[in-house]
Amino acid sequence: MCFSSFDGLVFIATAHRHRNPTLAKVLSVELPRGTAINWLNMTNTSDGERSAPRIDGQLLADLWVFRAAASSNSITAAASKLNVTQSAVSQRILRLESRLGCSLFTRHKSRIELSDAGASLLRAMTQVNLVLTDSLSRIQRTEHKALVVSCLPSLATEWLVPHLEDFYHRHPGIEIFVRSEQIPATSESLEGEGVDVLIDYRLAAAADLHELASVQEYVFPVCSRKYREVLDGPDGATAPLVLLHDDVDEPWEAGKRGTEWNAWRTSRGSDWPGRAAIGRHFNLAHLAYHAAMFHQGVAIGRAVIVHRLLSIGELVLAIDGPPAPCATYRMWTARPGDANSPVQQFARWWREAMLQTQSQSIAMITSNGNESD
Repeated sequence: MCFSSFDGLVFIATAHRHRNPTLAKVLSVELPRGTAINWLNMTNTSDGERSAPRIDGQLLADLWVFRAAASSNSITAAASKLNVTQSAVSQRILRLESRLGCSLFTRHKSRIELSDAGASLLRAMTQVNLVLTDSLSRIQRTEHKALVVSCLPSLATEWLVPHLEDFYHRHPGIEIFVRSEQIPATSESLEGEGVDVLIDYRLAAAADLHELASVQEYVFPVCSRKYREVLDGPDGATAPLVLLHDDVDEPWEAGKRGTEWNAWRTSRGSDWPGRAAIGRHFNLAHLAYHAAMFHQGVAIGRAVIVHRLLSIGELVLAIDGPPAPCATYRMWTARPGDANSPVQQFARWWREAMLQTQSQSIAMITSNGNESD
């Protein structure tokens, strides 16, 4: 959603009346000669002096016309974008310059160029547009009962988004807005980011959030079929070995890396590979898996996330043996609602679907392992 007319700017006036600090900050810019001007608190009096506080529709509309011209450095392009005449755009800009008491553009024969004051104002208007877009998007999601779900990038990409259609089929009245990101599991973070539900992967519980559901993950080494053939071949014990590490998605303990590899080794009762190996590091689990797909080494796979790649044969079990229990996917919220709330319905679906995917992955590697014996 974007704004190109006075209609969208009515929101600024409302925010100003309620003393919105974000808008106040982005609309305060520094003009030449060290004069700080707050656009929300400025209007003209009859004797030409600036006074405050007041805002009117004329100022808002002129600011938006200015933004269109400044963004394209062209009166003609701005007129076309706003569906008005070139003279209308020129008149609005001249009126705004008169009101501000400074030139916003330097006029050349066939083009316009932002002055220092104009550049400052454009930066402020760009921030206003971002704030408006974000605020109105949140309002729309609220009106349409959309849940804002913040999810680890690897889980969001490889599992959540591909499975959403099943959720919509079962719950047609609930919309999900997925944000692929990593944010702290705190109530302050959820409130500040406008997040209803947070899905993360960790060893310990969060202190001030309500846990809606959890699924313990199982891990096992994965690689491409071609790489597995090398490991099983006559030179497998001496061929260079590359281990692919995920350094950010992984649930570190006190900053220690290798939590998942260590969990698998402990469960197996071995120190595999038992020899020197090259380590390559990534900041997301699915990047390590994609490196493994292209024969670059062995990654530690999570049953849920690698399910799709196992099912299409892009990844296979690298070392025969059962999976190892590791960290837990946890779903958090600051406002759980009642048993029939959208948050609770999403949590129940999520846990059921995650467990189903996990069991299918474990069945695949168990079956393949038996076949190779």
